[in-house]
Amino acid sequence: MKILKFYNYILIFSVLFIVAGCEKPYDPYPAFESVPHGLGKYKTGTPTSFFFGNNDSKLEGNLQWISTDGKVTVNEMDLYVTWTEGYLDQDGLPKTASHGKKKLRTLAAGAARTPQDFAWTATDIYNLFKGATFDYKDGAGTRDVFNNPKDPARGASSYFTSNDKFVLTWGFKGSDGRYFDSWSGGICSNSVGANCQLAFNVVCISELAGTYDYRAIGWCGTEKTGTMEFKSTGTGVYAPILDGGAEPDFSFGAYAACYGPTATLPGGDLKLNDACNKLSFSGKSRWGETYEFREIRVNGGELYISWKNDYDPEAGEIYITRKDGKNWPALRK
Repeated sequence: MKILKFYNYILIFSVLFIVAGCEKPYDPYPAFESVPHGLGKYKTGTPTSFFFGNNDSKLEGNLQWISTDGKVTVNEMDLYVTWTEGYLDQDGLPKTASHGKKKLRTLAAGAARTPQDFAWTATDIYNLFKGATFDYKDGAGTRDVFNNPKDPARGASSYFTSNDKFVLTWGFKGSDGRYFDSWSGGICSNSVGANCQLAFNVVCISELAGTYDYRAIGWCGTEKTGTMEFKSTGTGVYAPILDGGAEPDFSFGAYAACYGPTATLPGGDLKLNDACNKLSFSGKSRWGETYEFREIRVNGGELYISWKNDYDPEAGEIYITRKDGKNWPALRK
């Protein structure tokens, strides 16, 4: 019996030795799969954002694929757009609506490190997402993003607004059938000559600057007429200068109509802001008053503004008429 057990031990050790001998030795430096990556760029000297109010806004770029070891050939390059929208919830808190990721188009890849040109417009992006719906959690339920009564800036004249953010990404189809659409953080942000996305958004070109005719009505009922200049003091920031005055008149003529031609003007750090056709006051007068718009209407070349401040009864109206034959943009409060 002891001899039998001895032979059994020999047999077991022999099998273990054979199996262990067949195992592949441990390699501390494994071979990594060949993975191509890319480099996307905007064309030099071209816009990198859409312009508000212009659905024909066009962006131009190029994309190349790169294979550092030359073991993979890319046949096609797909372009994708991801769209998010900033908004305020029913409590006035900033939120982000995600409207998904859509395929923009497919490019022929060309040879490695050979940029392939492409272009896209705001209308192209609209056509990708025109069926988008979202529940903004304001009690109105899910609705069409492009027909949202609580977002009057978005409409037929401008599909997108400054609240919108976009990211263009890509995916590569290899000749071996593999698909590559994600890379390490090192490739995306730390490698020279490589990236993983192009971001773009919507910027506004403000066109209020100029000199116009006006008719102002103060809270006292007295009217005043003359010329008014919207003087640009920064990007989308204006000072209303009436009748060639030395300083801005944020009462739009009402102080002179009600207090007399030598009245001290509001002054302070008040500013008139135009952000994608939305007019607003910022700052306070020299006496600490804040200003707000009660109503803004556009009728072709005539702009109507009704305002008030927090010192009762100061308020006023003004009709501002263009002299260049053009219409005012769709201004609103």
